Amino acid sequence: MADNRSFESTLHDIVYSIDTGTGLKIIRVTLYILVLLVIAMLYTATQFRGFKSEEAMDLAQLGRNFSVQNGMVTKNINPLTMWKVQTRTPNEDPLLGAHPDMSHPPAYPALLSAGFKLFDLIGVDPFKMDEASRNVAMPAEQWIILPLNHLFVMLTGWLIFSMGKRLFSREIGLIGMTIYYLTNLVWKDSISGLNITMAGFFVTAAYHAMIVSMLNKRDNEAKAKWIIPFFLSILYTAIAVLTRYISIVIVPGLCLFAWLMSGRFRGGTRFAVIFLVLFSLMVAPWLARNYKVTGNPFGMIGYSMLADTAAYPDNALSREYHPEIKMGAAARLIKAKWVSNYSGEYAAVIPSMGGGVLMAIFIVAFFYHFVRPQVNYLRWGVGIPLLLMVLLAGLFSGSSIQMLHVFYPFVILYALAFFYILIDRLDLGVRLYNIGLKVFIVILAALPFLLTILPPHAVRPYPPYHAPLIKRVSEMLNAREVLVTDMPWATAWYGDRVSILLPKDTEQFYEINDYKQYISGIYLTTITKDKPFVRQLLDGPEKSWFPIVTGQIPKDFPLKEGIALNRMDQLFLSDRNRWSAGQAEAAAPQ
Repeated sequence: MADNRSFESTLHDIVYSIDTGTGLKIIRVTLYILVLLVIAMLYTATQFRGFKSEEAMDLAQLGRNFSVQNGMVTKNINPLTMWKVQTRTPNEDPLLGAHPDMSHPPAYPALLSAGFKLFDLIGVDPFKMDEASRNVAMPAEQWIILPLNHLFVMLTGWLIFSMGKRLFSREIGLIGMTIYYLTNLVWKDSISGLNITMAGFFVTAAYHAMIVSMLNKRDNEAKAKWIIPFFLSILYTAIAVLTRYISIVIVPGLCLFAWLMSGRFRGGTRFAVIFLVLFSLMVAPWLARNYKVTGNPFGMIGYSMLADTAAYPDNALSREYHPEIKMGAAARLIKAKWVSNYSGEYAAVIPSMGGGVLMAIFIVAFFYHFVRPQVNYLRWGVGIPLLLMVLLAGLFSGSSIQMLHVFYPFVILYALAFFYILIDRLDLGVRLYNIGLKVFIVILAALPFLLTILPPHAVRPYPPYHAPLIKRVSEMLNAREVLVTDMPWATAWYGDRVSILLPKDTEQFYEINDYKQYISGIYLTTITKDKPFVRQLLDGPEKSWFPIVTGQIPKDFPLKEGIALNRMDQLFLSDRNRWSAGQAEAAAPQ
């Protein structure tokens, strides 16, 4: 009888837990996670058709090289980096077999490398592509790179919930997390293959850890409860900077927040100094490596600012084997580029956050004085880095401007907090009206996401990228041979071949081929073929390549054999026929 009562009591406790207690929370969390997974899979299925970004492919091939050669070496080489390496090595050796990467920090490639090694340990080749399959994405993209980025999105959402709960309320944290998961730009960054999502997670984690540290210190918690988060904040900041250099803008913001929260002139300065010292020690080894290789702690950052300017449109600077840059002219070019980016790129990036609605509310909320001091202090700790990011990102590429997205979690939280204040001021009285307004703001923020996943869906990135074709062409060369192409980032990633960006002209090609490295093949695609005929090819900067693009190979050109690919919109030239004996022409994308 006693056993029956015990069983009945246990069963009653279980039912009660499921109905109102811990069990109900577990069920809710599980359902939320399942819905989140469905969102991630739905967005990926409708929007991902393979990488479209040069930078994404470049980072991916760096990750593979990292896993094989245990270092930041690249197979995506351009004449500019060859020149830079030659100026700092004995005998002017460009080190094509182990060419050091000089453009990217190591954290993201190292993470991808770990994912690639994990698949290798379980006996799965993530780089193998089935030529008969209609799938145009490499398995490594689908099963390693995208899942890692999706994981960072999910973890960042949890941090938004945690920060919202600590700074404002549990409800604001929950709604903020939900809006983040229903934002188009978040998932767009995630499927891009870029390192923005990883940088965004560590930026958010650095702020979260600092908030926890300072609030625990204020509340006189045990020392470990604020010292450990403080040091974690420094670590997360270092990882963020080693993911994207421009993340360094958060350092003054975090130091300012710690200084304000710790009493300003009553001891707060020491926290800022400790932060700066430890952060510098963490990033110093990599900066020293860059200085040794390029003479600049941040690598090719100066040349990146000159890229895509009026004098060097698109990748013209990277194609220069003997660049001649004057400081006065360079400064004018960079200034003009910043103005152009500010009026063009920023106009699309900044208002797009939160469908435009949340960004507008955030700007207003920035001038509102909140009751809680930590909320006001954090506002300055976020606002100053955001302003610095706006000023610096315009000097670089589009992906640097996209780094403004790392502040989106704070845009959500502050916008929601101010929106809740407005609702309270309205004093609607009927609870249903309040709920309706909250649902309305979520729908407005999520509208771009909802419209994106509706048909029509994303198309394949051809032209010029068709992974099976690129892989087949690259494999016409062996692993020791070198390819020249107008998309070396793609042949380095999909083909795993040392690839040099098409030089500025044939004269520089001859110089590289005759004195530095024998070139075994040239692969030209629509990147070159689709350029304006008169202004670029016939009588412009590409005129020396025009005979080769049109198949009229000069008599003295070392690569005589050629084959047209995919209805003649691509061309492969080599020193001999590499495609007839046992190598059928690759299937064209449909």
